[in-house]
Amino acid sequence: MTVRSAGNPRASFRDRFLGTGNRASRPYVVPFSVTGGNVDALAPGNGYKYHTFTGPGTFTVTSAPVSFAVEVLIVAGGGGGSGMTPGGSGGGGGAGGLRYFPSIPVSSGSYSITVGAGGTGYSVRTGSPTSPVNGEPSSAFGYTSAGGGSATSGSGSPGGSASGAGGDGTNPLGTGNTPPTSPPQGNPGGQASGGGNRAAGGGGGAGAAGSNTPAVGTGGAGGNGVQYPQFTGPLIGVPSLAPLSGYFAGGGGGGSYGPPYAPTSGVPAGTPGPGGLGGGGAGGTGVVGVNGVTNSGGGGGGGGYGAADPHPGYSSTTGGPGIVIIRYLA
Repeated sequence: MTVRSAGNPRASFRDRFLGTGNRASRPYVVPFSVTGGNVDALAPGNGYKYHTFTGPGTFTVTSAPVSFAVEVLIVAGGGGGSGMTPGGSGGGGGAGGLRYFPSIPVSSGSYSITVGAGGTGYSVRTGSPTSPVNGEPSSAFGYTSAGGGSATSGSGSPGGSASGAGGDGTNPLGTGNTPPTSPPQGNPGGQASGGGNRAAGGGGGAGAAGSNTPAVGTGGAGGNGVQYPQFTGPLIGVPSLAPLSGYFAGGGGGGSYGPPYAPTSGVPAGTPGPGGLGGGGAGGTGVVGVNGVTNSGGGGGGGGYGAADPHPGYSSTTGGPGIVIIRYLA
């Protein structure tokens, strides 16, 4: 039996009015949600969720709380290392620019994420010299990291971090942190030494400049990147980056001659420069260097001067593609 059937219209009105008011005080709320990335909302058990972009994509926030903010690492593509040049070994590629933001306020909406590819250095492997192409930029939330400088036939190239100089050592260095940001997104490359050693400088890294050639026949080391323990490979869902222990954007090592560059000269093989921590590729000794590690933003290693023609050292290397990592409290 309803209230109305009991002949009590006033009670019926009161029941309908109060019920309507209660329903109005409990409106439907769209649940807060965040999506996007090749690794989408990974929760590794440390109190955070991760969205990792190893390629372009969209970060979408629905019904964000007023206080919602994200922590972001933006790493651009690394520059390629040069193949051997007419004047000596090839310089290491510069690391992609690296920018870290501990807190960016984010409201509801969709945000485009760009992840830069790695660049390629100077090469004469095909018989016709190819010009270097710098690494590509990465961007998120209106901030951009510049691609790393790819090594030329001599001079260092500017970029997020600059490539090392190859050739005979008389070539000028490229400038790191180009365009300038604060704090700096990268560092300059190292210089090659003149004379008969024919070794090249290392590419700059996000944490340190590339090294000059330290001794006759020894390629310069790539500059180290920067370590972020909160963004190790297992935490961000990219197992291949686990060996880097959270380092990103290391410079490529400079190449060296060998083995030896002139068979009748009696000159022993040189020593290539190691890549910087954070995915920088090692230089080559008379052969092509090592590519930068994928999604590290590391620079490629420089090729080593050698005697054979065509020689494997003529080939350039590729810088590691970049990455964008976003995390927030779960």
